[in-house]
Formats: sequence, C-alpha cells, structure tokens
Amino acid sequence: MEGYREQELEEKELRLDEIELIAEAARRLDIRAFKLTGGEPTLRRDLARIVSILKSRGKAYVSITTNGSLIHHHMPGLADAGVDHVNVSLHSLSASKFKAITGSNMLERVLSNLKLLHDYGIPVKINFVILRGLNENDITGVIDLAAKMGASVQFIELHPVGKAARRFNEHYLPRWRVLEKLEGRVVEIKYRIGLHNRPVLILDNGVKVELVGPVGNFIFCAGCTRIRVTYDFKLLPCLNWRGKPVEVRPRLQGLKGFEEKVEAVISAIKEANMLRAPYVLYPLGSKLVPPRRRWRTARIGLPKRGGSLHFTGPRSDQLLRKMLAEWGDYTALK
Repeated sequence: MEGYREQELEEKELRLDEIELIAEAARRLDIRAFKLTGGEPTLRRDLARIVSILKSRGKAYVSITTNGSLIHHHMPGLADAGVDHVNVSLHSLSASKFKAITGSNMLERVLSNLKLLHDYGIPVKINFVILRGLNENDITGVIDLAAKMGASVQFIELHPVGKAARRFNEHYLPRWRVLEKLEGRVVEIKYRIGLHNRPVLILDNGVKVELVGPVGNFIFCAGCTRIRVTYDFKLLPCLNWRGKPVEVRPRLQGLKGFEEKVEAVISAIKEANMLRAPYVLYPLGSKLVPPRRRWRTARIGLPKRGGSLHFTGPRSDQLLRKMLAEWGDYTALK
C-alpha cells in the first residue's frame, strides 16, 4: 500500500472501512501478504489498527517499510497488532552521511527505534540503498550492527524513479559490488522465489543478506507478484507503471452492502493483475549473443522454488565464487 506526502491530500487517503474491503477481497483471492509502505506509513496515527484489520481476515503476513523515525509513536500498538516484520531504512552509520542522504539529523532516533523493535521481539530487516561516493564503506558496519541485534539486511540498488532518477548516474552502484565486499564471508546461498527473485546470502556471523537488484534485471522482474494500492484507492501492477491506474472508488459508488463492495474490489484486483508485465523483459529477441557460461551451476540461476544451495567437496569454494558471479551483471545480456 502506497502512502502520500502532501498534507492536503489526507482527506483522500484510504479509510479503515476500505482497508477492510481490501483485506476480505485479498483473502478470497488467496493473497496472503501485505506490505505497508509509502511515502511514510508511520504518518498514519491508526497504523496499528490497519495492521490489525489486515491480519484479522485470513491470518495474512503483514510487514511495514519505514524510515524508522516515528516508530516509537506506534509502540506497543504494532507489537500487539501482530506485525510480522519491519523494514527500516538505514543508509549509513555516519551522522554526516545519514544527513546528506536523508536530509535529516535523525540517525540516533532511528538507531534507538531499531533497538525498540528488537526489544519488543519484532523481526527487523535493515534496508540499505548502496550509493556510489556516499555509503559503500558502511556496508560491513551495517552487517555488524545487524549481527548484534539479530536483524537481516537488504542491500538495494538505487532505482531510477522519483528523485533518485535525477541523481542516478552520479550515485548508482551495481549490486555485485556488494558481493566484492562480502567475498570470503558467504557460508551458504539461499534463493528467494516469488515477490521478486533474488539471492540470499548467509554470512559467517549468521546475518542473512538479500541482494535487491532491479536495475536491468529481467530475472528480478520475472518473479514479481505484487499489486500496489495507492493512498487514494487506485491499483497499479508495477512501481514503474506508466498507464492509467485501476480506480476502485468509482466502482463502489451506489453499492450499499459489504458483499457487493468486496466483489467490486475483487474485480478491480483481477483487472489490475491482467495489466501485469515485467518492466525489464528477457532479451529473447536481442541481436546480441548472450555470453557463454563456463560452469554448470548457471542452470540454477532461475530456480523454480525457494530453497538452499550447499557446496561441498574440494572445489566448494570455487563453485561458490562462480555462483556469486552468476548473480552479477545481467545487463550484459541485453
């Protein structure tokens, strides 16, 4: 669910009764996970109530992505509502770099709220957007912090959308640069299928690291199963969607009963789903010949289900390095 920034648009935001419609429609469609994002979802004073509504129908998995600065205002409500995990943006451990990236002096508050989530037993994922010239030297420090508090880390490529599009060429750092920093520390590789395809690395200190690489990555897009709900109840099949959204509120006009409204929301979700297409397409018609891989492990670059990869034997280190390289520069195939 997407948020908003402009205060004057607050009157257009999703009402709780509309969120109940979404929750019931999702249950009937076997949609089992919700991510509350934004904008900044913690600006909503009823955030814990929203989590409770979404979890009340079908026992859905509900998570939140936040900048972490206002989490303390929602505790212990979020814990009581049963939020399953919280993604907190933390792009540097340096106060000066943090301010340069976020425009705020809230590093200490974010760190305090990370500890607060940990104290309440809420699992935490640290979101770290890798930025050339700003924070690449913070990668190991963030991993060490995650180890201390039992958190996982998502290293995310800068995505050329919104304000990031204007600074993309200046600060874009490819995802495989993270692998260079972690060389020698990976003890196990897992892979996440669904939502977005991505490798998951288990490090020598037990920290789980996910590499979120959307830029030029057709394998990432191939595993997307998301529908986005905007703050004003419109549906988008993709963050990068440039077509018209599916507007839900006009479909509800004149409908009085809960059942009729749920069916209208189901119809809207199905329509939005029919608009789905990968933003980055597999280069099947490309005139360029994809580079020939020299190792057999390449065939599991896009597995059919989640799981783990185990490398044993005298060549295990060599095979591990080759598999890490397989999750490198997909743009070479375009």
